[in-house]
Amino acid sequence: MKKLLVLLVFAPLLMLSQSPYQDFGTWTKLSSIFKINKKTSWCNKTELRTFDNSRQINQIYSQVSLDRKLSKKLSTSFAWRLKFINDDYSYTTSNRFHNDLSFRNKISDFKIDFRLRTQYQISNSKINELIERTRLKIQYKVSKKISVYLYDELYFLMNGDFINNYTKNRFGTGLKYKLSKKTSLEFKYLKINDVNVEFPKSFNIFGFKISNKF
Repeated sequence: MKKLLVLLVFAPLLMLSQSPYQDFGTWTKLSSIFKINKKTSWCNKTELRTFDNSRQINQIYSQVSLDRKLSKKLSTSFAWRLKFINDDYSYTTSNRFHNDLSFRNKISDFKIDFRLRTQYQISNSKINELIERTRLKIQYKVSKKISVYLYDELYFLMNGDFINNYTKNRFGTGLKYKLSKKTSLEFKYLKINDVNVEFPKSFNIFGFKISNKF
């Protein structure tokens, strides 16, 4: 049963959609979580992203966030992200702010996570974007150290000129491995598709993440 679940999670790796334009990249992230008290913590994330079949750096960002548990199942987060973006072979900076509201529930070895995110990006070279994101994530605990997950996320551009505000879809699947109580590794695959746009793009991503708790 466990082997079947793992197979189902990683099966999408073998089925890349036939979008008019396909690209491949890698995302490498380091995450550090600092616990303030039982309900509050702050987190720092730094990530390097590539594109153009992983031949160029797409962006480098650093993010800080304040996370707060509202109850056993409900939590919220406020974050600021500073991004250095490759824009026509020169780097520009942008600031992104977002707020998350997450509902989490555990049923046996399964975890269900429903997240609403409101994000606003301030850019020097592009139109500032207000985006609403809706994500449903399901995680299964294979063993004490290993868990697998699957999620789907919808993006809605709220200040664009689109007839349909639904403009992007992100599908993700991956595996988490606990090295210790405070350190874990994560390997994932993401498929990001443009939706309801004239020239859609499809982006295939392989990601690696190291998380530490302090």
